[in-house]
Amino acid sequence: MPTNSVKTFKMLGKTPCIRSYSKKSPVIRPTSTQNQSAEQDNGDFRPPWVYSASHILTYTLIPTAMVYCVFLADWGEREHVFSPVRRWTTKFKESFFSLSPDEASLIEKPQPPTTKGLPITRGN
Repeated sequence: MPTNSVKTFKMLGKTPCIRSYSKKSPVIRPTSTQNQSAEQDNGDFRPPWVYSASHILTYTLIPTAMVYCVFLADWGEREHVFSPVRRWTTKFKESFFSLSPDEASLIEKPQPPTTKGLPITRGN
């Protein structure tokens, strides 16, 4: 069932122009019975690469903005909605970049001294 706006267009002798922003729309030409105006819509003026770029930017910029807001934006010193996530991230980074007790004990063991040195060569 057509909506009121579609009925209004049909009563005026015009067809509604519904644009799809995901792909290039076909050229809509008025029929001879329709009232032709001085300016005709000859389709979309944008080149096809604009649609691909728009999709790529949409799927990259929105997640990037979300990650920035959650992990990097300065929300002040008081508690905020992202504080638990930031605390978890801080703990994870500390555990990743620190040594476990077993690993620390491996480093603290004395290394046996090496008695081999580089051979001394004398130039003539």
